[in-house]
Amino acid sequence: MTSAAAALAAHVAAAAWREDLGGYRSRGTGPETDFDIAEPAPPAGDPVRALETILGTAVPPELAAELDSAVAGLALARTRAAVRNRHLAAYATRAGHSSLATLIAACTAGPDAIARPLETLATAGHQLHPCARTRLGWNQTDRERYDLETPAPIQVRLIADRAGVLARSGTDFRTHPMLAGLDLPDPVLPVHPWQLEHRVLPAYRDLFDTGRLTVLDATVPAWPTAAIRTLAGAREPGFLKLALGVHITSTRRDISPATALLAPYLNEHLTGLGGEGHRFLADTAGAWLPGRRDLTAIARAPLATVTPAGTVCVPATALAATSPVTGTSLAAEYAHWSGNPDAWLRAYADLVVPPVLAKAAIGIGLEAHLQNSLVAMDGHDPVLAITRDLGGARLHTPSIPVHLELPPESPVNAASLDQVRSKVAYTLFQNHLAALVAVLARDCGIDPAAFWADLADRIAGLDLPAADRDAYLAPRLPTKALLTMRLHPGTEIETTVHNPLGSRT
Repeated sequence: MTSAAAALAAHVAAAAWREDLGGYRSRGTGPETDFDIAEPAPPAGDPVRALETILGTAVPPELAAELDSAVAGLALARTRAAVRNRHLAAYATRAGHSSLATLIAACTAGPDAIARPLETLATAGHQLHPCARTRLGWNQTDRERYDLETPAPIQVRLIADRAGVLARSGTDFRTHPMLAGLDLPDPVLPVHPWQLEHRVLPAYRDLFDTGRLTVLDATVPAWPTAAIRTLAGAREPGFLKLALGVHITSTRRDISPATALLAPYLNEHLTGLGGEGHRFLADTAGAWLPGRRDLTAIARAPLATVTPAGTVCVPATALAATSPVTGTSLAAEYAHWSGNPDAWLRAYADLVVPPVLAKAAIGIGLEAHLQNSLVAMDGHDPVLAITRDLGGARLHTPSIPVHLELPPESPVNAASLDQVRSKVAYTLFQNHLAALVAVLARDCGIDPAAFWADLADRIAGLDLPAADRDAYLAPRLPTKALLTMRLHPGTEIETTVHNPLGSRT
């Protein structure tokens, strides 16, 4: 296995190639690739040195720090993943299963208990972002305690709001399953323990000294998901999305009051719109300190509330990750188990694509990337697509067939349907499906060109506005220039990439 530094240098080179950063792709040679996703040989050196060679200039200190943090994070993740992989492989052997997919299917635990360990399979994180393992603000001890592969649950702290200091939306946090059985006479707000120590107590000492807010002794054990700040219940099912003032990938992961306000509201109004075979995992409650982003939380329902009986819920990040049992992707295990990998991938696409495009056609642009997507599996068959976290969606309210009132400053506001389509084109096709196509081509020998041609024909036949079909089947698609944006922090930058869906003849 290559070192973490070498792996990140390759990731940097791939991002620079895709974005044609500094003319990197234009200077090179090679075939046109799907969405310009390629693995060019990186320049020599660690990620910072490699990027300096590509740019022909020094990397800004802030980005150098992000890349150094990503190397440290990936190195720790790999070490801990190796231990987990040995345990999973040994368990599968003892249970008589030759793949992780069949082991999962035989498991009698609830969908929440099965899904959470699968989150940890995606050790490298976001496959298109070279800073996927960046954790600026955390030291090594913090990473060991709070990052995705932690071997012990995180103890979420609870703050009692005894003076009505906090604003709220949705249901009361005390009714959430993760807080069940606790004696909580006052309304509470769950807080990440790192956030409490490093952000909340130092910033709001007066609120605690005067007793308006009180830190309770009771804690809620929870596991980090791939989103890191979103934690899955270890004792009872459900999720808590908590403000976390740590720079992860591209931004500090606090939560705006507008997001906490809208989370339950959007789920209430958007559920059931646009397409069958798809469900939202509901956000049920939000709470925040008005005017601040660092004392905020959102409660999310358990997976069992949307997962059909007799199925298991698999995070899409796990499908693209390597199974410790077979050494192939988990998607390949399901595809081989089905007996026809090409048909399995088409069935998967038929499940996830039409409802997302149907919602986009009525102004709801879901952030349908791997991290926000789950699929209910009945044996080897995908039967239901699930989306979690509407905070990254883009909503064009004039097109949505229900009345929505959104704060003007909310990032979910889309000024046009073009922004809705761009969100879908990037997250669903480039981040989500392209990752599965790549691993299934590697592990099962499927023909990517044939898949994209079939999917293009499927999209062309959907009942969509002509403008939508034209956008998705265009020769080039917009994409987030993730690495370029790290050179220009705070700026949204897009470029375009070759679209295999637009290569139909």
